[in-house]
Amino acid sequence: MKSKILVDYEPYMCSVALLEDGVLEEFYVEDRNTELITGAIYKGKVVNVLPGLESAFVDIGKRKNGFLAASDMLENRTALYRSGQLPTRLDVSEGDYVLVQAIKEPTETKGARLSANLSIPGRYIVFMPTVDFIGVSNKITDMATRDRLTELLTKNRPTPKCGLIARTAAKDAPKSDIIAEIKYFYALYQSILEKFNETDGVDKLFSDGDLIFRSVRDLLNSSVDEIVCNNREIAGHLNRYLSNNLASSVKVTVIDGEDVLKKYGILGEVEKLLQPKIELQSGGNIVIDYTEALTVIDVNSAKHTGDSDRERTVFETNCDAAKEIARQLRLRNVGGLVVIDFIDMQDPLHNEEVVEVLRKETAADRIRTRVLPMTELGLVQMTRKKTGREIQSLLLDKCSECHGFGEVQAPNFLLRKIKARLVDIFADNACTAAVVSVNTDMFDRLCKDNWQLSVGKSKARVYLVPDSAVGKNSFKISARTEQVLSLPSNAYLLA
Repeated sequence: MKSKILVDYEPYMCSVALLEDGVLEEFYVEDRNTELITGAIYKGKVVNVLPGLESAFVDIGKRKNGFLAASDMLENRTALYRSGQLPTRLDVSEGDYVLVQAIKEPTETKGARLSANLSIPGRYIVFMPTVDFIGVSNKITDMATRDRLTELLTKNRPTPKCGLIARTAAKDAPKSDIIAEIKYFYALYQSILEKFNETDGVDKLFSDGDLIFRSVRDLLNSSVDEIVCNNREIAGHLNRYLSNNLASSVKVTVIDGEDVLKKYGILGEVEKLLQPKIELQSGGNIVIDYTEALTVIDVNSAKHTGDSDRERTVFETNCDAAKEIARQLRLRNVGGLVVIDFIDMQDPLHNEEVVEVLRKETAADRIRTRVLPMTELGLVQMTRKKTGREIQSLLLDKCSECHGFGEVQAPNFLLRKIKARLVDIFADNACTAAVVSVNTDMFDRLCKDNWQLSVGKSKARVYLVPDSAVGKNSFKISARTEQVLSLPSNAYLLA
């Protein structure tokens, strides 16, 4: 399998795509005007402690204070997990300065999620200076390799309480490169501590870098033979990074004057990621729906009628869907709880096989996933660790008409709301007329169906006026007391 990494750099946004045998497998995008803070380390100040929730709000210099929970404040949580004793006391007070790392981006209503357990990823290792743990990536399954890396990390960790995890790339890395990276991160951590002690007030002490170098660091593996970039300066930085961090060279190709995403057909694929429905090769489809609490995926047979054996047809569609679901979760960067509604099958062995296909496909995901057995209702629950924002939240803005709800109000209901407002207006005896402004589309629908409106006042006049500035879910009403009204020529007498 041959893989390429595509780097698209524009003044307003940058994108990184991973192609495996010409198929898009991972895609990341970043608005260059929006600061992402996940992975950044801060000197924060505790501004409010919530004893009942064993948590605190910490000022890290952002618009909203970050949130620090007791479990994220522990300095040796691994050993405590093993012993089954997890203290729930948050040992901080208002005014304290704390060393914290952002582990989840802030939202419109919430500040960033913070942790006192620092975790700094590198090319070959993850450095955890406050967690006593030695581990190896689950993607490395060979026991001899796991034992070799565990021994290497144990012998070379800077302090007995320092944690290290060997990443997948460490499997084929020279021993000297891994040791050098450990030393580099220990020196980096010491410099962070020095900045913490020397800095007055709240400040950022460390950043995980921009999207391009984070992604290239994480996506590089033995199958990647080329990086294609559309910016000569960025390509130069990548060449220097690769020469300093890789034993074997990876070709960096610069495409000047060409659209790298268009050249490789990525833009069309990204457009599909913004759609809820994905067509399967078998003729079936899956529909992805996002909610506040979880992501729901529905599997449908659609055009896949198969032969006369319904069970076989449904089984093939579900297996096809399981493979595509794993791919879509990676591409869309879906995190949190995911519930999948597969098509009902009668054979219990088929249920197990479909779940096994899903497990096998998600095993290739760099992000930690967990797949549970299928329930009696044909539902599969799984989780995928949240890392950054989902692709749709980066490339889509909320609709100004429905404000993210996804639908606009039916004319009947809008008219009912207008009537309720008019009844209040005409309760004033001085009011003899009202002018109601609605969206032009809604105006056409209300006039076309020739609605009649009774507001409980025989001489009341209600005029409908089109206004493109009014949203489809809204209306404006002005009460009039004069007998002669000045109205636009397209005003419509509703009552």
